Amino acid sequence: MLGERVDSWMRGHVLSADAVAALVLAGSSVLLGLQIGAESGYFVLSLLLTVPLALRRRAPVLCAALVSAAAFAQWLTVRDSIGALPADVAVPIAVHAAVAHGPVWAGRLATAAGLLGAALGGWSWPQLPVPVSLHVVLGALLGSTVVAAWAVGVLHRVRRRQLDMLAERARLLEVERDQRAQLAVLGERTRIAREMHDVVAHSLAVVIAQADGGRYAAASSPEAGTSALETIGEHARQALGEVRRVLGVLRNDSGESVAPQPGAADVRALVDRVRAGGLDVRLSMDLPAPVEPALGLVVYRIVQEGLTNVLKHAGRGARAEVSLRWEDGGLAVDVRDEGGTPPDAAGTGGGYGLAGMRERAGAHGGTVTFGKRPGGGHVLSARIPVPS
Repeated sequence: MLGERVDSWMRGHVLSADAVAALVLAGSSVLLGLQIGAESGYFVLSLLLTVPLALRRRAPVLCAALVSAAAFAQWLTVRDSIGALPADVAVPIAVHAAVAHGPVWAGRLATAAGLLGAALGGWSWPQLPVPVSLHVVLGALLGSTVVAAWAVGVLHRVRRRQLDMLAERARLLEVERDQRAQLAVLGERTRIAREMHDVVAHSLAVVIAQADGGRYAAASSPEAGTSALETIGEHARQALGEVRRVLGVLRNDSGESVAPQPGAADVRALVDRVRAGGLDVRLSMDLPAPVEPALGLVVYRIVQEGLTNVLKHAGRGARAEVSLRWEDGGLAVDVRDEGGTPPDAAGTGGGYGLAGMRERAGAHGGTVTFGKRPGGGHVLSARIPVPS
Protein backbone atom coordinates (compact mmCIF):
# COMPACT_ATOMS: atom_id res chain seq x y z
CA MET A 1 0.00 0.00 0.00
CA LEU A 2 1.02 3.62 -0.53
CA GLY A 3 0.98 4.47 3.18
CA GLU A 4 3.27 1.56 4.01
CA ARG A 5 5.69 2.53 1.25
CA VAL A 6 5.83 6.14 2.47
CA ASP A 7 6.38 4.98 6.06
CA SER A 8 9.11 2.58 4.95
CA TRP A 9 10.84 5.32 2.97
CA MET A 10 10.67 7.75 5.90
CA ARG A 11 12.18 5.15 8.24
CA GLY A 12 15.03 4.52 5.83
CA HIS A 13 15.66 8.22 5.06
CA VAL A 14 15.30 9.95 8.42
CA LEU A 15 17.36 13.04 7.62
CA SER A 16 15.69 13.57 4.24
CA ALA A 17 12.17 13.17 5.69
CA ASP A 18 12.87 15.64 8.52
CA ALA A 19 14.48 18.11 6.10
CA VAL A 20 11.41 18.01 3.85
CA ALA A 21 9.09 18.55 6.83
CA ALA A 22 11.18 21.49 8.07
CA LEU A 23 11.26 22.97 4.58
CA VAL A 24 7.48 22.72 4.26
CA LEU A 25 6.95 24.41 7.64
CA ALA A 26 9.48 27.15 6.89
CA GLY A 27 8.02 27.76 3.42
CA SER A 28 4.50 28.00 4.83
CA SER A 29 5.61 30.55 7.42
CA VAL A 30 7.45 32.61 4.79
CA LEU A 31 4.50 32.57 2.39
CA LEU A 32 2.17 33.70 5.17
CA GLY A 33 4.58 36.52 6.03
CA LEU A 34 4.65 37.65 2.41
CA GLN A 35 0.88 37.68 2.31
CA ILE A 36 0.58 39.95 5.35
CA GLY A 37 3.63 42.10 4.51
CA ALA A 38 5.55 41.15 7.64
CA GLU A 39 8.77 42.84 8.73
CA SER A 40 12.21 41.30 8.30
CA GLY A 41 12.29 40.13 11.93
CA TYR A 42 9.34 37.85 11.22
CA PHE A 43 11.20 36.00 8.47
CA VAL A 44 14.45 35.72 10.41
CA LEU A 45 12.76 34.29 13.52
CA SER A 46 10.57 31.96 11.45
CA LEU A 47 13.63 30.44 9.80
CA LEU A 48 15.52 30.22 13.10
CA LEU A 49 12.57 28.32 14.59
CA THR A 50 11.85 25.93 11.72
CA VAL A 51 15.20 25.11 10.08
CA PRO A 52 16.64 23.23 13.14
CA LEU A 53 13.72 20.77 12.84
CA ALA A 54 15.66 19.11 10.00
CA LEU A 55 17.86 17.62 12.78
CA ARG A 56 15.07 16.67 15.17
CA ARG A 57 15.79 12.91 15.01
CA ARG A 58 19.45 12.86 14.06
CA ALA A 59 20.47 15.47 16.66
CA PRO A 60 17.46 16.02 18.98
CA VAL A 61 19.48 17.78 21.69
CA LEU A 62 20.92 20.33 19.24
CA CYS A 63 17.51 20.82 17.64
CA ALA A 64 15.83 21.51 21.00
CA ALA A 65 18.61 23.90 22.03
CA LEU A 66 18.39 25.93 18.79
CA VAL A 67 14.59 26.11 18.82
CA SER A 68 14.54 27.13 22.51
CA ALA A 69 17.14 29.83 21.86
CA ALA A 70 15.16 31.18 18.88
CA ALA A 71 11.90 31.16 20.90
CA PHE A 72 13.44 33.11 23.80
CA ALA A 73 15.05 35.53 21.32
CA GLN A 74 11.58 36.04 19.84
CA TRP A 75 10.10 36.78 23.25
CA LEU A 76 12.89 39.25 24.10
CA THR A 77 12.87 41.15 20.79
CA VAL A 78 9.40 41.18 19.25
CA ARG A 79 7.02 40.39 22.11
CA ASP A 80 5.60 43.92 22.02
CA SER A 81 5.44 44.19 18.21
CA ILE A 82 4.95 40.99 16.22
CA GLY A 83 4.18 38.80 19.22
CA ALA A 84 3.46 35.13 18.49
CA LEU A 85 4.46 33.54 15.18
CA PRO A 86 3.03 30.58 13.22
CA ALA A 87 6.50 29.06 13.36
CA ASP A 88 6.13 28.74 17.15
CA VAL A 89 4.65 25.31 16.45
CA ALA A 90 8.31 24.24 16.23
CA VAL A 91 8.54 24.42 20.05
CA PRO A 92 6.29 21.41 20.85
CA ILE A 93 7.80 19.56 17.88
CA ALA A 94 11.30 20.07 19.33
CA VAL A 95 10.09 19.01 22.79
CA HIS A 96 8.65 15.82 21.31
CA ALA A 97 11.90 15.08 19.47
CA ALA A 98 14.02 15.59 22.59
CA VAL A 99 11.78 13.33 24.70
CA ALA A 100 11.34 10.60 22.08
CA HIS A 101 14.83 10.47 20.54
CA GLY A 102 17.20 12.16 22.97
CA PRO A 103 18.57 11.22 26.37
CA VAL A 104 16.28 11.47 29.39
CA TRP A 105 17.92 14.59 30.75
CA ALA A 106 17.53 16.38 27.40
CA GLY A 107 13.81 15.55 27.31
CA ARG A 108 13.34 16.94 30.82
CA LEU A 109 15.22 20.15 30.03
CA ALA A 110 13.34 20.65 26.77
CA THR A 111 9.99 20.14 28.54
CA ALA A 112 10.93 22.60 31.30
CA ALA A 113 12.06 25.17 28.72
CA GLY A 114 8.82 24.70 26.79
CA LEU A 115 6.70 25.21 29.92
CA LEU A 116 8.72 28.30 30.82
CA GLY A 117 8.18 29.66 27.32
CA ALA A 118 4.45 28.96 27.62
CA ALA A 119 4.34 30.93 30.89
CA LEU A 120 6.22 33.85 29.34
CA GLY A 121 3.94 33.78 26.30
CA GLY A 122 0.84 33.76 28.46
CA TRP A 123 2.23 36.72 30.40
CA SER A 124 3.03 38.81 27.28
CA TRP A 125 0.18 37.84 24.97
CA PRO A 126 -2.36 38.89 23.95
CA GLN A 127 -1.08 42.43 23.60
CA LEU A 128 -4.54 43.90 24.20
CA PRO A 129 -5.84 45.15 27.56
CA VAL A 130 -7.53 41.95 28.80
CA PRO A 131 -8.20 40.49 32.25
CA VAL A 132 -5.46 38.51 33.98
CA SER A 133 -7.56 35.35 33.70
CA LEU A 134 -7.22 35.48 29.92
CA HIS A 135 -3.43 35.55 30.23
CA VAL A 136 -3.68 32.54 32.49
CA VAL A 137 -5.89 30.70 30.01
CA LEU A 138 -3.52 31.48 27.13
CA GLY A 139 -0.50 30.33 29.16
CA ALA A 140 -2.31 27.12 30.08
CA LEU A 141 -3.20 26.55 26.43
CA LEU A 142 0.41 26.99 25.34
CA GLY A 143 1.57 24.80 28.21
CA SER A 144 -0.91 22.07 27.23
CA THR A 145 0.71 21.82 23.80
CA VAL A 146 4.07 21.29 25.49
CA VAL A 147 2.63 18.67 27.86
CA ALA A 148 0.95 16.91 24.94
CA ALA A 149 4.24 16.88 23.03
CA TRP A 150 5.97 15.45 26.12
CA ALA A 151 3.33 12.71 26.54
CA VAL A 152 3.47 11.68 22.89
CA GLY A 153 7.25 11.66 23.06
CA VAL A 154 7.19 9.38 26.11
CA LEU A 155 4.78 7.00 24.37
CA HIS A 156 7.01 7.02 21.29
CA ARG A 157 10.07 6.27 23.41
CA VAL A 158 8.33 3.41 25.26
CA ARG A 159 7.04 1.93 22.01
CA ARG A 160 10.49 2.06 20.43
CA ARG A 161 11.98 0.42 23.51
CA GLN A 162 9.38 -2.36 23.31
CA LEU A 163 10.14 -2.88 19.63
CA ASP A 164 13.85 -3.07 20.43
CA MET A 165 13.14 -5.61 23.17
CA LEU A 166 11.02 -7.69 20.79
CA ALA A 167 13.74 -7.55 18.16
CA GLU A 168 16.36 -8.61 20.72
CA ARG A 169 14.11 -11.40 21.93
CA ALA A 170 13.64 -12.61 18.36
CA ARG A 171 17.41 -12.53 17.86
CA LEU A 172 17.98 -14.53 21.05
CA LEU A 173 15.33 -17.04 19.99
CA GLU A 174 17.10 -17.46 16.67
CA VAL A 175 20.40 -17.98 18.48
CA GLU A 176 18.76 -20.51 20.82
CA ARG A 177 17.21 -22.30 17.85
CA ASP A 178 20.58 -22.51 16.13
CA GLN A 179 22.21 -23.76 19.33
CA ARG A 180 19.51 -26.40 19.77
CA ALA A 181 20.05 -27.52 16.20
CA GLN A 182 23.81 -27.73 16.75
CA LEU A 183 23.32 -29.69 19.97
CA ALA A 184 20.94 -32.04 18.19
CA VAL A 185 23.48 -32.58 15.42
CA LEU A 186 26.29 -33.19 17.92
CA GLY A 187 24.11 -35.56 19.92
CA GLU A 188 23.19 -37.51 16.79
CA ARG A 189 26.82 -37.67 15.71
CA THR A 190 27.79 -38.98 19.14
CA ARG A 191 25.05 -41.60 19.01
CA ILE A 192 26.13 -42.72 15.54
CA ALA A 193 29.77 -42.86 16.68
CA ARG A 194 28.78 -45.06 19.63
CA GLU A 195 26.79 -47.41 17.45
CA MET A 196 29.50 -47.72 14.82
CA HIS A 197 32.20 -48.19 17.46
CA ASP A 198 30.27 -50.90 19.28
CA VAL A 199 29.44 -52.77 16.08
CA VAL A 200 32.76 -52.48 14.25
CA ALA A 201 35.09 -52.80 17.24
CA HIS A 202 33.48 -55.99 18.51
CA SER A 203 33.36 -57.71 15.14
CA LEU A 204 36.90 -56.70 14.22
CA ALA A 205 38.19 -57.94 17.58
CA VAL A 206 36.67 -61.37 16.93
CA VAL A 207 37.95 -61.38 13.35
CA ILE A 208 41.48 -60.47 14.44
CA ALA A 209 41.50 -63.06 17.21
CA GLN A 210 40.31 -65.78 14.82
CA ALA A 211 42.72 -64.72 12.09
CA ASP A 212 45.69 -64.84 14.47
CA GLY A 213 44.63 -68.17 15.94
CA GLY A 214 43.76 -69.71 12.57
CA ARG A 215 47.09 -68.71 11.08
CA TYR A 216 48.96 -70.83 13.62
CA ALA A 217 46.40 -73.64 13.79
CA ALA A 218 46.19 -74.13 10.02
CA ALA A 219 49.78 -75.39 9.89
CA SER A 220 48.99 -78.41 12.05
CA SER A 221 45.23 -78.75 11.62
CA PRO A 222 43.54 -77.63 8.41
CA GLU A 223 40.18 -78.21 10.05
CA ALA A 224 41.00 -75.60 12.71
CA GLY A 225 41.95 -73.14 10.01
CA THR A 226 38.72 -73.81 8.17
CA SER A 227 36.72 -73.31 11.38
CA ALA A 228 38.50 -70.03 12.01
CA LEU A 229 37.69 -68.82 8.51
CA GLU A 230 34.05 -69.79 8.97
CA THR A 231 33.92 -67.83 12.22
CA ILE A 232 35.56 -64.86 10.55
CA GLY A 233 33.01 -64.94 7.73
CA GLU A 234 30.11 -65.25 10.15
CA HIS A 235 31.20 -62.28 12.23
CA ALA A 236 32.02 -60.22 9.15
CA ARG A 237 28.54 -60.84 7.73
CA GLN A 238 27.01 -60.00 11.08
CA ALA A 239 29.01 -56.76 11.27
CA LEU A 240 27.96 -55.89 7.73
CA GLY A 241 24.33 -56.45 8.67
CA GLU A 242 24.71 -54.30 11.79
CA VAL A 243 26.31 -51.49 9.80
CA ARG A 244 23.57 -51.68 7.18
CA ARG A 245 20.96 -51.54 9.95
CA VAL A 246 22.54 -48.41 11.45
CA LEU A 247 22.79 -46.76 8.03
CA GLY A 248 19.22 -47.80 7.28
CA VAL A 249 18.03 -46.01 10.40
CA LEU A 250 19.93 -42.89 9.36
CA ARG A 251 18.65 -42.88 5.79
CA ASN A 252 15.10 -44.03 6.49
CA ASP A 253 12.88 -40.97 5.98
CA SER A 254 9.87 -42.68 4.43
CA GLY A 255 8.37 -44.12 7.60
CA GLU A 256 9.26 -47.70 6.60
CA SER A 257 10.04 -50.13 9.37
CA VAL A 258 13.66 -51.10 10.04
CA ALA A 259 15.24 -54.03 11.82
CA PRO A 260 14.86 -53.82 15.61
CA GLN A 261 17.77 -52.96 17.87
CA PRO A 262 19.35 -55.78 19.88
CA GLY A 263 18.24 -56.04 23.51
CA ALA A 264 18.91 -57.90 26.73
CA ALA A 265 17.37 -61.05 25.32
CA ASP A 266 20.06 -61.11 22.61
CA VAL A 267 22.94 -61.22 25.11
CA ARG A 268 22.83 -65.02 25.20
CA ALA A 269 23.28 -65.23 21.41
CA LEU A 270 26.11 -62.69 21.63
CA VAL A 271 27.90 -64.81 24.23
CA ASP A 272 27.43 -67.92 22.08
CA ARG A 273 29.02 -66.22 19.09
CA VAL A 274 31.97 -65.03 21.16
CA ARG A 275 32.34 -68.49 22.67
CA ALA A 276 32.29 -69.99 19.21
CA GLY A 277 35.10 -67.57 18.33
CA GLY A 278 37.37 -69.24 20.87
CA LEU A 279 36.86 -67.27 24.10
CA ASP A 280 35.78 -69.20 27.17
CA VAL A 281 32.73 -67.23 28.37
CA ARG A 282 30.36 -68.14 31.17
CA LEU A 283 27.00 -66.42 31.35
CA SER A 284 24.85 -65.86 34.40
CA MET A 285 21.58 -64.25 33.38
CA ASP A 286 18.85 -63.78 35.99
CA LEU A 287 16.25 -61.45 34.53
CA PRO A 288 12.79 -62.65 35.56
CA ALA A 289 11.18 -59.46 34.21
CA PRO A 290 11.53 -58.24 30.62
CA VAL A 291 13.80 -55.26 30.00
CA GLU A 292 12.37 -52.36 28.01
CA PRO A 293 13.99 -51.93 24.55
CA ALA A 294 16.05 -48.77 25.19
CA LEU A 295 17.56 -50.17 28.38
CA GLY A 296 18.03 -53.56 26.75
CA LEU A 297 20.15 -51.95 24.02
CA VAL A 298 22.34 -50.35 26.71
CA VAL A 299 22.82 -53.74 28.42
CA TYR A 300 23.65 -55.44 25.12
CA ARG A 301 26.22 -52.80 24.13
CA ILE A 302 27.91 -52.85 27.54
CA VAL A 303 28.31 -56.64 27.41
CA GLN A 304 29.48 -56.42 23.81
CA GLU A 305 32.10 -53.79 24.63
CA GLY A 306 33.28 -55.73 27.70
CA LEU A 307 33.78 -58.92 25.70
CA THR A 308 35.48 -56.96 22.94
CA ASN A 309 38.05 -55.67 25.42
CA VAL A 310 38.65 -59.17 26.73
CA LEU A 311 39.26 -60.44 23.20
CA LYS A 312 41.60 -57.56 22.44
CA HIS A 313 43.65 -57.43 25.62
CA ALA A 314 43.25 -60.47 27.87
CA GLY A 315 45.46 -62.76 25.82
CA ARG A 316 45.27 -66.44 24.98
CA GLY A 317 43.56 -68.79 27.36
CA ALA A 318 41.62 -66.00 29.04
CA ARG A 319 38.24 -66.69 30.54
CA ALA A 320 35.38 -64.25 30.92
CA GLU A 321 32.28 -64.14 33.07
CA VAL A 322 29.14 -62.19 32.20
CA SER A 323 26.52 -61.55 34.84
CA LEU A 324 23.12 -59.89 34.36
CA ARG A 325 20.74 -59.56 37.30
CA TRP A 326 18.27 -57.31 39.09
CA GLU A 327 19.88 -55.77 42.15
CA ASP A 328 18.62 -53.10 44.61
CA GLY A 329 15.92 -51.74 42.34
CA GLY A 330 18.14 -51.67 39.29
CA LEU A 331 19.96 -53.67 36.68
CA ALA A 332 23.48 -54.91 37.41
CA VAL A 333 25.83 -55.87 34.57
CA ASP A 334 29.32 -57.32 35.23
CA VAL A 335 31.92 -58.51 32.75
CA ARG A 336 34.95 -60.11 34.45
CA ASP A 337 38.08 -61.58 32.96
CA GLU A 338 41.10 -63.43 34.32
CA GLY A 339 43.60 -62.17 31.80
CA GLY A 340 46.17 -59.41 31.87
CA THR A 341 44.05 -56.51 30.72
CA PRO A 342 46.02 -53.28 31.00
CA PRO A 343 44.46 -50.43 33.03
CA ASP A 344 43.39 -48.48 29.95
CA ALA A 345 42.03 -51.40 27.96
CA ALA A 346 38.43 -50.28 28.31
CA GLY A 347 39.08 -46.75 27.16
CA THR A 348 40.21 -45.01 30.35
CA GLY A 349 43.39 -43.96 28.61
CA GLY A 350 41.67 -42.07 25.81
CA GLY A 351 39.67 -44.70 23.86
CA TYR A 352 35.99 -44.49 23.10
CA GLY A 353 34.79 -47.73 24.72
CA LEU A 354 34.40 -46.69 28.35
CA ALA A 355 33.26 -43.19 27.36
CA GLY A 356 30.52 -44.64 25.15
CA MET A 357 29.36 -47.06 27.86
CA ARG A 358 29.20 -44.27 30.42
CA GLU A 359 27.19 -42.11 28.05
CA ARG A 360 24.73 -44.92 27.42
CA ALA A 361 24.33 -45.74 31.10
CA GLY A 362 24.28 -42.07 32.11
CA ALA A 363 21.28 -41.46 29.84
CA HIS A 364 19.35 -43.80 32.18
CA GLY A 365 20.89 -42.43 35.39
CA GLY A 366 23.38 -45.30 35.69
CA THR A 367 27.13 -45.57 36.22
CA VAL A 368 29.92 -47.65 34.70
CA THR A 369 33.19 -48.50 36.48
CA PHE A 370 36.28 -50.43 35.42
CA GLY A 371 38.98 -51.67 37.73
CA LYS A 372 41.21 -54.50 38.82
CA ARG A 373 39.74 -57.74 40.05
CA PRO A 374 41.01 -59.39 43.24
CA GLY A 375 43.09 -62.42 42.28
CA GLY A 376 43.93 -61.11 38.80
CA GLY A 377 42.13 -59.72 35.83
CA HIS A 378 39.67 -56.87 35.66
CA VAL A 379 35.96 -56.25 36.07
CA LEU A 380 33.63 -53.94 34.18
CA SER A 381 30.54 -53.07 36.22
CA ALA A 382 27.42 -51.16 35.29
CA ARG A 383 24.59 -50.22 37.63
CA ILE A 384 21.46 -48.79 36.06
CA PRO A 385 18.45 -47.83 38.21
CA VAL A 386 15.08 -48.98 36.93
CA PRO A 387 11.88 -47.25 38.15
CA SER A 388 9.44 -49.66 39.72
